[in-house]
Amino acid sequence: MSIITDIPIKIPSFLFKKRKEREQKFNKEMEEKAAKELEKEHLQEKAKEKYQEWLKKKNAEECEKKKKEKEKEKQRQAELQEKKEIAEKKFKEWLENAKNKPRPAAKSYGYANGKLTDFYSGNSYPEPAFYNPIPWKPIHMPPSKEAKDLSGKKTKRPVISQPHRSSSSLVVQKARSNLCLGTLCRIQR
Repeated sequence: MSIITDIPIKIPSFLFKKRKEREQKFNKEMEEKAAKELEKEHLQEKAKEKYQEWLKKKNAEECEKKKKEKEKEKQRQAELQEKKEIAEKKFKEWLENAKNKPRPAAKSYGYANGKLTDFYSGNSYPEPAFYNPIPWKPIHMPPSKEAKDLSGKKTKRPVISQPHRSSSSLVVQKARSNLCLGTLCRIQR
């Protein structure tokens, strides 16, 4: 087999045009990609710049906030110190004045164990400032009508034969007039 190299091959013109169109299309796509990449890089740079500006602004705000807090704290500490000084000064004045105040004369009598004594003792109670001249008397309450009715009536109970029990044994008695139902009571015969 021999290779023929001398034969000119004619490429049809429509194939040539298609090839050129493909190359142009490819070049165009590559240019668009490069432009998009450039635009992307440009946007990223802008975003970084904006972020840096925002970060600087935020840091400045934080510094300002910390300064204000420190100033407030200093002012609060100064106010507290001033209040302490004023309070201490007033206390010292009061202490000085308390030394010079006249004191009441110690009473030469007092109550100890409910009896009047001629000397004042730290353990005795002082004389009462007020006492009621009329002694306390309990208020008389007449018994209620219901209590009278229950005490006047006698109920009939059936007689049940039971073995003999000693009078000292304790039994639960449920009386109708008794407020404490179910308590242990001695049987009264």
